[in-house]
Amino acid sequence: MHPVRRLRAGRLLLLPVFWGLALLLFLGCRSQNTEANAKENDDRTYQVGTPVADSSVAAVVTSEYGSDTLTAEEFRQQLAFIIQRYPQIQMNPALLPEVHKSIVEDFIVRHVVDGEIARQGIQADPAAVEQELNQIRSRFPSPEVFQQALAQDGLTEDSLRSMLAQMIRQRTFREQIEAQSTPPSDQEVENFRQQQAEQVHVQHILFRLSAGASEEEATAVRNRAKAVLDSIRAGADFGEMARRHSEDGSGQEGGDLGFIRRGETVEAFEEAAFALTKPGDVTAEPVRTQFGYHLIRLVERRKDDTLMDVAEAREQLTEQRKQETVQKTLEGLLRKATVRINPAIVQAKL
Repeated sequence: MHPVRRLRAGRLLLLPVFWGLALLLFLGCRSQNTEANAKENDDRTYQVGTPVADSSVAAVVTSEYGSDTLTAEEFRQQLAFIIQRYPQIQMNPALLPEVHKSIVEDFIVRHVVDGEIARQGIQADPAAVEQELNQIRSRFPSPEVFQQALAQDGLTEDSLRSMLAQMIRQRTFREQIEAQSTPPSDQEVENFRQQQAEQVHVQHILFRLSAGASEEEATAVRNRAKAVLDSIRAGADFGEMARRHSEDGSGQEGGDLGFIRRGETVEAFEEAAFALTKPGDVTAEPVRTQFGYHLIRLVERRKDDTLMDVAEAREQLTEQRKQETVQKTLEGLLRKATVRINPAIVQAKL
């Protein structure tokens, strides 16, 4: 998991609702890199209520759709699943607050989306449910092995069937929203082709800032970044400074991120990187993203001689429009929700 780049079921039967919806709706709108696409605290659309003291509860969400509880046991199970799938989190404990936050935010998303699905009366075609179930069965060498896997996951065919039905309802809901997006014009497609041809080769130095850090902490981190920036301006080698100071895996490579295109990094980083014009240019000030402060150096700019195929550009831009429409709808639903967390269990500031 890289703090700049975007990335595009553990156990076979694990179609847990907390992954199902994230993949279909929430994380789908942000590509699927929980770190690279996590929303800034300032962009949060749900409300945060008073803390929960019950040690058996991780979070409670309420809205016009009712109330749901994320138990401490469920939270820990989901956390263990994520850590198992992304072992690099264990090697970088600084990522844990963001993971905790993602689990709770997924819980909130499930609540409002499932509530809206129920309000609209969206149903799953039983034949489609059976087709999904048969596809899962086909992955096993025998019915006996399939039943053993169900038992290991604490499921029955009926409970799995219910999970698949909800997954289909979520997918239907997303498709309904996507159908409301505006198709790109020919000129927008051409502009997109030109933008995608542009690439910048950059290095960066990351000074991490934890989620929910105070202003005092942010100022201290920014001052550290500025001190290193002053050293670079005085003649220090950027790559060497990255190896010494960067709190990111690329530091050992001198902060080298290679070539990036528009849409491949978080927005603030992208804007700063593409604003650099001459090789050797370094951002005038540290650039803040949800991961901390970055110093960015331009190594090289280039533009592809061959533009992206028109059909491919239209397809990509259309998909982007769909994701934006889903995200906007989702944010509207989240405004209806209030979440209360147990800070002794959820180590994150929402």
